[in-house]
Amino acid sequence: MTGPGRAGSAVAAASLMAVALIARLPGLGGRPLWYDEAFSAIFASRGLPAMLKATVGGAGEVHPLLYYLLLGWWQSWFGAAPAAVRSLSLFFGLGLVALGYGMGRRMFGPRGGMAAGLALALSPFQVHYAQEARMYSLLAFLLLAAAWALWEALHEKGWRFWVGFALLGAAAQYTHNLAALFLLPLGLTPLLMGRWRAFRRVLLAGAAALLLYAPWLAHVGAQWAMIRRSYWIGKPGLVELVRTLLVFVSGLPVPRWALPAELFAALLATVIALLAIWQGLRMGREGARRAGWLLYLAASPVALMFLVSQLQPVYLDRAMLPAGAAFLLAVAWAFSERPAPVSQLMLWTGRLALGLAFILGLVGFYGYRGFPYAPYQALDSFLRARVRQGDVILHSNKLTALPATYYGPHLPQRYLADPAGSGSDTLAPVTQQVLGFMADESAPEAVAGSSVVWFIQFPREVEEYRRLGLGEHPARAWLDAEFIPVGSWAFDELRLTKYVR
Repeated sequence: MTGPGRAGSAVAAASLMAVALIARLPGLGGRPLWYDEAFSAIFASRGLPAMLKATVGGAGEVHPLLYYLLLGWWQSWFGAAPAAVRSLSLFFGLGLVALGYGMGRRMFGPRGGMAAGLALALSPFQVHYAQEARMYSLLAFLLLAAAWALWEALHEKGWRFWVGFALLGAAAQYTHNLAALFLLPLGLTPLLMGRWRAFRRVLLAGAAALLLYAPWLAHVGAQWAMIRRSYWIGKPGLVELVRTLLVFVSGLPVPRWALPAELFAALLATVIALLAIWQGLRMGREGARRAGWLLYLAASPVALMFLVSQLQPVYLDRAMLPAGAAFLLAVAWAFSERPAPVSQLMLWTGRLALGLAFILGLVGFYGYRGFPYAPYQALDSFLRARVRQGDVILHSNKLTALPATYYGPHLPQRYLADPAGSGSDTLAPVTQQVLGFMADESAPEAVAGSSVVWFIQFPREVEEYRRLGLGEHPARAWLDAEFIPVGSWAFDELRLTKYVR
């Protein structure tokens, strides 16, 4: 490439990354951390020995520790404020955009690379998890990098790409156990291409990755047993598959008024992209074959997760973030190929539909403040001004307790244990010890001799109890019998009630 050509590519790449960064900044620090994010921040701050105690042998936490280790190091440098905690995911989210741009250029040329990078930069699904303090942005980065390494290994025959594929695969498994559902179809790629010698190399690289993962593999069985005992996810059906397609294109949640338009736009863009890829395959275009491989990497993990979930439900949209990235790379080829395999009218219709789905998805994400988010910082300020010595702040469960403790660690906060063996019983005693925040078995135990109780609850929990025919929440029923409610306040999705004995 000539000097001016390289300069133009650098400007294009820098512009793309600026767009990606701008899309990921709104709400980065302003949106309150929810339960999972608060868990990440507190758990990662406890250090490796404590985290091993809570994880090894299926003790409590069901995720491997690579993300938590990185987050602990990150917090030691940048602090534990919401924006700082989330910026690690932002870093890997921007890295994913750069990977998509580079991979798209290698597979489809400069135009395809820019389309791929732009799709990932503006994808509501990718933006969402680049702002969440969990391991999914790291997972997507590692698995897309592993896919690129394998593609280069199969085309360049360089040993360094095989080594990279093995290292990235092992790192992805140390990030999330469900990485295997992406790596298995990825490893079968040479068989789809009829390249048996390359498949032997994949087996060797896979064996090396498995060897690197072996120290943790010994604990996966115990973690799986814990998931089987108690996990909140239900068995998926056709609705979940449609939902996944919607998530890949436009993300969720969205305002109710926008859902029909978003669903229509997502389906229209997908149908046109698939038609363009199919037409390209019929015409024998190399780009279409490569886009077809990316569609395989998008669909196969979803199918595997769906099948596994018929035995043990583990179907999580966010665990399919790397599959969503592969899907957008394929769509990027369909909408950037020149001459297009479909008519210009159809091509522009697909582009506009995709753009509309992105806009609606981003508007929905930026504006969403419902469950499980809640204004914990405002709640903390309110309580600090009113709670007196001897008062108890009682949370109906861990979902509000952990974020409230993240924002107000010095307040006298307690929470009730989840029903043993229920789908919500996911915080084991050893994990509670590591967090330094033990659950109480009952409201009388939590309240003890206190004369003032500040009770915090999500209203949807009350609704769930009533739907099950159980009446009022047992803690609230006991408080109503033993105390007098003297005040009630709403903090968006949260309800706070003050009780006096």
